[in-house]
Amino acid sequence: MKILILNYEYPPLGGGAGVVSRYHAECLSDKNNEVTVVTTWYEGEKEITKTGQLKIIKLKSKRKYTYKSTPTEWISWILLSKKFLSLYLKKNNFDYCFAHFALPCGEVARFINKKFNIPYAVISHGQDIPWFFPKQMFKFHVITYFWIKYICNKADKLILLTKSMKENADRFLNKSKHKNIIIPNGCRTETFLPDYSKRSKKFKILFIGRLVAQKDPFVFLKAVKLAKDNLKDNFEVKVLGDGLLLNKMKAFTQKYKLNNIIEFKGWVNKEEMLYEYQSSHIQVITSKAEAMSIAALEALSTGLFLISTPVSGNTDVIESNINGDFIDFSDSKTLSIKIQDFYNKKFLKSYKVPEEFLNDFRNKYNWDNIVEELIKILPKKIK
Repeated sequence: MKILILNYEYPPLGGGAGVVSRYHAECLSDKNNEVTVVTTWYEGEKEITKTGQLKIIKLKSKRKYTYKSTPTEWISWILLSKKFLSLYLKKNNFDYCFAHFALPCGEVARFINKKFNIPYAVISHGQDIPWFFPKQMFKFHVITYFWIKYICNKADKLILLTKSMKENADRFLNKSKHKNIIIPNGCRTETFLPDYSKRSKKFKILFIGRLVAQKDPFVFLKAVKLAKDNLKDNFEVKVLGDGLLLNKMKAFTQKYKLNNIIEFKGWVNKEEMLYEYQSSHIQVITSKAEAMSIAALEALSTGLFLISTPVSGNTDVIESNINGDFIDFSDSKTLSIKIQDFYNKKFLKSYKVPEEFLNDFRNKYNWDNIVEELIKILPKKIK
């Protein structure tokens, strides 16, 4: 198989969606497919890299930041990708295309489908399909509604990550909802293993992700402040990530004298990330919206207990009181109570997620098994 993957975000650019497209590309190429990724160049990166059967092509479109992009930058990438692929595909044939996000990548996939007859699937990451994130994306989707619908209708499949995403997409496509299928995100479970010997003697809490309004991190900080008196000095907090709210979060911790409890570590490499998972007891997610969090899957794979808002994805992977628990949105008081309850009822009793449950989870969300589901959707004539 010769497979083309389109994503304007690919590590080090973007967040979870970029990571997902990388895992798709690596696993598909490991399964004896010839995979080419077309993405965006960033300063310091090579324009073309090739490892085995995986080629990464990074186009020099407009991109100012690693962690965010604008519609103007999307349009730049669309135009440059169409120009590049119009020439590249005259000499390089592909059997199938996976486009991450309906816009901008789905538009490029639609273009090459029309020009070169390459079938494509759109892989949604939540915010690209109306009206999954209505508050955040309302104005954008009012403008692009029919454009996105046209792209998805022309696709072979629209791949959604979770049940709630599929329910929204079914309403959006209506008569074409038969195209919609669920293939969740996965995790390198062979890497993200539990190792209880590394667990901190102190009660250790993790918060991971971009420090932006969508993640609602101040709900977490307020909960830590409320829990401080009861937990005394027997707990520590690690915040992994960066973003626009970092300085305000640091100011909050200083104001309420949480500096000796909370450490801001920024982004860390894979090895350090694994250590943080394995040495912690719970991870907290206070997001207002998610598609399907990779950090949540990695944490759960290492045996961490996850306390989360009922965002998409987490409602599919958390079994209450077994590997996690839920709080309402913006509810720092309940979060504080849940953290203290875990400390008293589970941490002090050395709680571990049941082994059989954890093994089933790790098998289900292993990336190799997830990518097998991608392979199943390919047209039979080219398998």
